[in-house]
Amino acid sequence: MKRIFTFNFLSRLIFLLITPVFFQFFAFGFIWHSIYWGVITAVMLIWLGFIVISPLFGRIGCGWFCFMGTAIDMAGKHSIYKTKWKKPKIWVRLLILVPFFATSITFYFLKSQEGVTHNFDVIPGFLKLDFSMHYKIVWIADIASAIILGLLLDKRWACKNLCMMGTLCAAGATYSRLIPVVDANKCTQCHKCETECLTAIQIVDYVNNNKGLVTNSECILCGKCLDVCKFDAIKLKFIWDRGKYKNSLKSPVANM
Repeated sequence: MKRIFTFNFLSRLIFLLITPVFFQFFAFGFIWHSIYWGVITAVMLIWLGFIVISPLFGRIGCGWFCFMGTAIDMAGKHSIYKTKWKKPKIWVRLLILVPFFATSITFYFLKSQEGVTHNFDVIPGFLKLDFSMHYKIVWIADIASAIILGLLLDKRWACKNLCMMGTLCAAGATYSRLIPVVDANKCTQCHKCETECLTAIQIVDYVNNNKGLVTNSECILCGKCLDVCKFDAIKLKFIWDRGKYKNSLKSPVANM
């Protein structure tokens, strides 16, 4: 369990490296093209899958597969402005989410009148993996924007506030059954886990106020907090009934 962040980093690095080959399958911006043409493509199926499983596995797509998030994490280590935890701004999220779907759906109806849409047939390979110059430019723009955002604002600020898929996955992750759980009897409240958390979650607050259940929808299940805890106080656990689990816990012994 302690090595989970090592596997997490390898997973994200692999997806970052292979993204140019499967760009049209991983870059969720192509969901706009899919709606525009009225086709259920591979990228729609992949991200829809991550959204559907988020009430069970949380934001596993954001934390284990997203190449943009990986680029932001790497750049964020050298960010100019160190961000602290703040609750994501819903109005900023909607400012990205609503126009994205509104414009794609509008263009779908306009194209459907021309008879060139596909009535949302399932065609996973509709977006060809030819990685033409057009797609190369889009890929470079995506990576460049992720690096710039990471250098300006660390701790995945952009993922929490600007990413539409992050917004949708976070909605489901609110009810995630797989969450970090802190053993309050082992925790010394050194705050090391908070310092290293990729999304700046105030983990100690959950020790003091939620019996150690980190029920924050911005958690990407990367395992970084488990990796840095010297006292082995944090585990990833499936908690099916949060209320019942908390009632089963004894009051923590005060740490000196």
